[in-house]
Amino acid sequence: MDIHRKIVTAVVLAVSVAVSMPAFASQSDYILGELQRDDWEVRLSNKAVLKKINNPLSTEVLIELIRNRGLNWRIQMRGIRLLGEIHTPRVEDVLLQFFSDLFFHHGCPAVRSSLAIALGNFAGPKVVDALIGGLDDPEVIVREASIVSLGKVGDTRAVPYLIAQLKDRRFLIRASAIHSLGLLKDATAVSPLETIAQGDGEPLLRKEALSVLSTIR
Repeated sequence: MDIHRKIVTAVVLAVSVAVSMPAFASQSDYILGELQRDDWEVRLSNKAVLKKINNPLSTEVLIELIRNRGLNWRIQMRGIRLLGEIHTPRVEDVLLQFFSDLFFHHGCPAVRSSLAIALGNFAGPKVVDALIGGLDDPEVIVREASIVSLGKVGDTRAVPYLIAQLKDRRFLIRASAIHSLGLLKDATAVSPLETIAQGDGEPLLRKEALSVLSTIR
């Protein structure tokens, strides 16, 4: 355990001692209620909601909710997306752990893709490596989410891996790779994108590749 994790553990223990169980339960009920709302995606961008959960206690409450094996997978998925809006080292570590832990997500593509989406809100070598690993996932939605997040993270180390996705037979994968390469704006993507623009069988992808090329050249 490195020094950062020791500090985090100490802080969490201190919070657990300092805060009464009724407060923990009350915050748990609040967060669960938010996740069960029909407009939960809109709530992800609600600054008042995010402010209310952006504290150590709420973060731990949300993590424990997500860990609960009895939680409906749809609610778990929403919780992961909400957790991704809390931009702290603690949350980054937890998301990376969940993403790599088969016993946590049990291979559920919806949960794993939600983790990939949430990781797109962070940066750094560990996040990039994890998302690059997600490109080998057997499930298309996980691969697509990893591609999208690599574009958001903005690390050009992902470029050769995204270029490789341009050869995939699936429209969604190729389209997402083109978009992410456009965000990264790396010159090494020009030639592969020109190949798409000139010869892909999908007119929409040819058009998107041309649009992206205009931003890179």
